[in-house]
Amino acid sequence: MADGRAQASALSPMPAALDEFRTPRPLAGWRVLLTTFCMALAAWGLGFYSLSVYVQYLSAAGHFSAALLSAATTFHFLVGAAALYAVEHAATRFGRKRVVIAGVLLMAGCASALAYVPNAFWLFAAYAGMAFGWAAISGTAITQIIGQWFHHKRGLALNVALTGASAAGFVVVPALVAAIARFGMGPGVALMAALLALVLLALIGLNLVEPDARPMEVPGSVPGTGRPLDEALRMDRHLLLLCALFGIGWLAQVAFLAQQLPLLVPRVGAAHATAAVAATTASSLLGRLVMASFIDRIDHRRATAASFGLQAVGVVLMLATDRPLWVIAGCCLVGVSVGNVITLPAMFAQREFAPQHYGRVVTRVWSVGQVMYAFGPIGAGLLLSATASSTWPLLACLACQLLAAVLSLVRPRAPGPGGAVA
Repeated sequence: MADGRAQASALSPMPAALDEFRTPRPLAGWRVLLTTFCMALAAWGLGFYSLSVYVQYLSAAGHFSAALLSAATTFHFLVGAAALYAVEHAATRFGRKRVVIAGVLLMAGCASALAYVPNAFWLFAAYAGMAFGWAAISGTAITQIIGQWFHHKRGLALNVALTGASAAGFVVVPALVAAIARFGMGPGVALMAALLALVLLALIGLNLVEPDARPMEVPGSVPGTGRPLDEALRMDRHLLLLCALFGIGWLAQVAFLAQQLPLLVPRVGAAHATAAVAATTASSLLGRLVMASFIDRIDHRRATAASFGLQAVGVVLMLATDRPLWVIAGCCLVGVSVGNVITLPAMFAQREFAPQHYGRVVTRVWSVGQVMYAFGPIGAGLLLSATASSTWPLLACLACQLLAAVLSLVRPRAPGPGGAVA
């Protein structure tokens, strides 16, 4: 009897919730997770948070005007959005590993060249190269790699990997600023870019491997919402609303983060505004870690609505008072969901679309969202300049956050005949 029970136990499958972290090749899975974490660290470190550093130091050195550099930043985001499709096509044809390696080299090389370009044409060319590098190693690529390796615990794995994006704000940027102060703009950026590239290339070479064959069926998907091929091939109402939801939410988020100091300094002074920026970054990391512990067990739409709702409450606090403590508290509420709302699109793709369309949906949401949030910094800056007050940019962010929260709760209609979402 005991032998029978032991045999039955041996033949029974592992609990689904533990599958990706314990079977069939746990060490390979964890190494892939480490590599994607470092991809996020490098991508957001050189291609997102440091964009304001490039504007600051290149304009201060008299190479280019701040307005031209700000335009180049918007150009970077727009080209990056368009590049996502080319990158995904290349990954299908040549393999993800080769494309990621090319992206690392492009990102590091073009960032290093910024201080040496002779004119505006080459400046924009360097930003375009960075944009292709960004597309190859940032959110979409990381989401696709995690999607290959993790199903049951995909939300947890993705949150852990994208913690690298939050860490970039207080690891890469201060180190970059220190290197520039010590060696100058050109050598400082080149040194940081080279260090990040060398570490990342080593990790990619060792760890970015193809996963074991896994069934495409994703346990835990919302019943009845798998989508047939003919619907997934076009941007129908369901996917359009999903793109609008995250595009509008990210627009507000990036607008606020890009203009946070100009918005807050007149209200609370430079010292408290700097503390607010640090609190926002720290809250982002904390929010990711907390959400990672239960993201795979909660309703993704309610979680998204709550995330944008928290950001809206934070902005209301900033609008209601100029007291530094409350303003910093508002920034913490904004920051706590900053990282989570770039993880959640993958949960929509997993739970509301057929498994074979996961990559297509993720790419579409990220590309449309990036086009929309590219105009966030310049939009907030124009509002701030036109009104000479931070109130109107904050109100615009609040309106977008509330709209995104409402759209999060608009669920697709029940599937009609053949499984199509009506």
